[in-house]
Amino acid sequence: MRNRIICFLMAMLLGGLAGDRFTTADDSVGLAIREYVKAFNAKDADALRNMWAENATYMDHEFAERTDGRDDIMTAIEDVFARPESVMLSGTVDHVRMVTDSVAQVEGKVMVTVGEEDPKGTQFTAILVKSDDRWVIDSMDEFEIPQPSSSDALSQLDWMIGTWRDDSGEVLVRSTVRASDNGAFLIRSFEADDDQGGKTNSTQVIAWDPRQQTIRSWTFNADGSFGDGQWSKSGDQWLIKSTQTLSDGRSASGTYVITMRSEDEFAINLVGHEIEGVPQPSLLSEVIVRREVATTDSVSASE
Repeated sequence: MRNRIICFLMAMLLGGLAGDRFTTADDSVGLAIREYVKAFNAKDADALRNMWAENATYMDHEFAERTDGRDDIMTAIEDVFARPESVMLSGTVDHVRMVTDSVAQVEGKVMVTVGEEDPKGTQFTAILVKSDDRWVIDSMDEFEIPQPSSSDALSQLDWMIGTWRDDSGEVLVRSTVRASDNGAFLIRSFEADDDQGGKTNSTQVIAWDPRQQTIRSWTFNADGSFGDGQWSKSGDQWLIKSTQTLSDGRSASGTYVITMRSEDEFAINLVGHEIEGVPQPSLLSEVIVRREVATTDSVSASE
């Protein structure tokens, strides 16, 4: 049933996102795609039928399922129109190429949610051809989006591996980051001086969440507080949207902003800090963290 949904959703995406890009080569291509969207939203099966080539093909490469001919494709579309579930979609058109004056190739990605199901992402390639002065969909191929392994996804944080030092505050904080044996996690250990001259330790585990397609972290502090964070990259900054349960049971939230200064230095700011929903004063200054470079003492033996 899944391929019966995607076979027209991708074409709908082409109209919603690619119309302007088509007009750079031929305005009639963009017009045809937008008309497809209009017909679909109206559930106008007759109009949709005229927008597929008679011998059109749809291929789902993930399940090795092929649908041949306009009639079978339209049967699939009408089956979807008859379903009670809602269909929500979003996506991008990555590339549009005019192969000839009468052939256009489109590549992109689509995310579709059917009813209460989890969103499913795929990538596609579509060919449109000009027939009797109008553009029709000649073929469409759908592919599974390759999922990165945990180690591949976390490789963008390889710069963190090593030992770091923060002595910009009242206490010295040293952190060490290492990869787990199989590379599926990063383990970050914190050691901080306390007021009595002793040391406290905390641990953070950083991992790739394949369900949410994002990097996440879980932190367990020496005082009994714990929290989790969702990581995202913006330019040369990492944003960590964090929620935390404090040692006294109160809830806290905020976003840590990590700004790279060099391979051996970064700055941390906490913004939007709240405790029990009450905004807290911003930190007076950012925290600067520097890499500790291991040194090797050389001892020369005397004769």
